[in-house]
Amino acid sequence: RHFDVIIASDFRLLGGTNMSNIEEIKAQRDKGLKTGLIQLSRFDVTSTKVINPKVREQIDGTKVQMIVYGEKVSCDVLIVRHPPILEHWQKYVPDVKAKQVKVIINQTPKHEYSNEGRTLYHLKNSSKRIKQYFGKKGIWHPIGPLVRESLLTYHNEDLKHIKLSSEDWLNIININEWKRQNRPNNDKIVIGRHSRDHYVKWPNNVDELLAVYPNVDPFEVRILGGAKTPLKMLGTQPENWTIYEFGEKHPKQFLSELDIFLYYAHPDLFEAFGRVMFEAMAVGVPVILPPIYERVFKEAAIYAEWQDVQKIIKELMNDSEKYNKQVQTAWEYVEKNFGYEKHIERIEGAFTDSFNYEQ
Repeated sequence: RHFDVIIASDFRLLGGTNMSNIEEIKAQRDKGLKTGLIQLSRFDVTSTKVINPKVREQIDGTKVQMIVYGEKVSCDVLIVRHPPILEHWQKYVPDVKAKQVKVIINQTPKHEYSNEGRTLYHLKNSSKRIKQYFGKKGIWHPIGPLVRESLLTYHNEDLKHIKLSSEDWLNIININEWKRQNRPNNDKIVIGRHSRDHYVKWPNNVDELLAVYPNVDPFEVRILGGAKTPLKMLGTQPENWTIYEFGEKHPKQFLSELDIFLYYAHPDLFEAFGRVMFEAMAVGVPVILPPIYERVFKEAAIYAEWQDVQKIIKELMNDSEKYNKQVQTAWEYVEKNFGYEKHIERIEGAFTDSFNYEQ
């Protein structure tokens, strides 16, 4: 069988990796492209043993098909997303002949860059695996400028083992599927965040935590994804916090009920991209972020040090014109930079690019 695009990834994962895979599958199907899916496993995390149900929903047997060990297939573009799947040798990989191989670096080689940061994969080892599996080292694309910066800062010596593209492979989203119809009429200022409950996803000190996710009026804090990490720091759950476990609510529904979306995390984390951030933008929720993310989202978000967050929230909530303008600015930026057409352009560019890296 021949496919226009094949995506190799760990399709069991429940977070942003597969949300990104799903959006690309949908964009390719809308364009009439045929997509194949290859399961490669990440072995250092506890995950479910079955394919993510949201990925499975995309498989129709015609335009979107699973490819399994023992099959011989070809494709114009092979996309390998999530480099930790390349750290350990896997025997049961289908035989794929690909014109182009693209490796999407949506996770930095280390979890975070403090002295305790755990190494998730090695570039030299991962490059060797790609060549063993698919016959090419491929072209490696950071998923955003923060990942590129971490590679250049902390892994510069290892970059000789890969061909690093000058172009980032940014995530995509269909704004029309996410836009809410109306701004909510909440009694209090409802602040929200959506993320996995891992220590690197949260601030690492109590002052910052309570500055951005306050435990006082007039704020109400809603969290999707669990909150064991901050509750351990605080010793108790604030009365104005509502916590939903990961997957308990659909992100679109959760986000549509918010006034403001905030994402502040561990200072040593290099967030790969921040899919949850532009999902909030797509819904129509103003997003406030640390200044480090300005390189990624530019005018689509508001940037503030944690000490200034509450002041900025109150100013925004007291000025409807400013609030609505920020929503519109974010919609326009996301549509232009992260829309489906952006993805189709890079896929079609790969179709016509005969240059590849065989060595």
